[in-house]
Amino acid sequence: MERLSLVHATLMDPEARGPEPGTLVVEAGRMFGILPRGEIAAGSRVIDLAGRLLAPGFLDVHFHGRLPFSRPGSMRQALDLDAASMLRHGTTGFLATTVALDDAALPDCVKMLASCVNDAMLGIHLEGPWIALEVAGAQPRAGIRPYRAGEGRRLLDEAGGAIRMVTLAPEVEGADALLADLARAGVVASVGHTGAAAEQVEAAIGGGVVHATHLWNAMRGLHHRDPGVAGLVLADDRLTCDLICDGVHVHPALVRVAARAKGERLLLITDRIEPPEDGAGAGFGSGAVHDDGQALRLADGRLAGSTLHLDRAVRQAVAFGAMTLHEAVAAVTLRPARLLGLEAERGTFRLGARADLAVLDAAGQVHETWVAGARVFGAAG
Repeated sequence: MERLSLVHATLMDPEARGPEPGTLVVEAGRMFGILPRGEIAAGSRVIDLAGRLLAPGFLDVHFHGRLPFSRPGSMRQALDLDAASMLRHGTTGFLATTVALDDAALPDCVKMLASCVNDAMLGIHLEGPWIALEVAGAQPRAGIRPYRAGEGRRLLDEAGGAIRMVTLAPEVEGADALLADLARAGVVASVGHTGAAAEQVEAAIGGGVVHATHLWNAMRGLHHRDPGVAGLVLADDRLTCDLICDGVHVHPALVRVAARAKGERLLLITDRIEPPEDGAGAGFGSGAVHDDGQALRLADGRLAGSTLHLDRAVRQAVAFGAMTLHEAVAAVTLRPARLLGLEAERGTFRLGARADLAVLDAAGQVHETWVAGARVFGAAG
């Protein structure tokens, strides 16, 4: 069991008040302890980080990647490719996020994804199909439907705990039964793709909703006499929420508003879509998507997903004046881990947690990524 001392590090501990110089000790792929600056654990191999920033590995709870363009037989390969590409950006764990698939395709997709859960792909985020048609965005409209308890319970049972999060609209038919089923299964219930009135969201919170998906996007907006979904999310401390911080999906000024209103309850996500490089089959039910140089769009101009990775989302949050770098790191480490109930294992420097790490320069660029105490991207020096 090799012991490592990562010395000359600036520790970006998301549970601390701010960055602190120190030594992180890793043993057998786990966090073993933190020592004061300059100290080295006995019997350890020394890794000199030369003053760089050291953070837990990033976690993305909303990542589509290649999945919307993949059939069940190619999903495992697609997920492996996505996981490998994310390492260059400091991301060591993610939820494979679906789109609104019809009732013929969804069971096969869930079954295959459940078999793919591993140290990188932490589980499934169902974004639909139980969402509002009028706020569908680029979601495949043909798959959007009311919640049928028999269908939903079978999916949850067959997934065997792999479904970790569901984005839903509280106004859809059967939403109360859906929330009850998610609560029984211990699944995070998140409002999104919804035009619900504030009182409907309030009722959904009472029914178990704890989170909101991509704040501002695909939801009823804020008016000074009608808080809508967005206003209620901002005002209600019972809810956490996430946000696509690319400067396109949400204006920088509203990123600042969200950060000030939600504080530690705000997460950063990517909502990244990875169309095939050759363009073949580059549609997922709503038509072909194209990259306009800033985001992915449908032919009619509707946003269809981002081209973000989490490291750029972190840097953007800082550049927009919404967060300090330390806060932005927390928004992609500890905060998503807490949402998923993984804060003892991921997104933290706590004793015994996985030694999944991101080494950053002062500007937030990823220099190295470590998984279970082994460097998998970048090089020392």
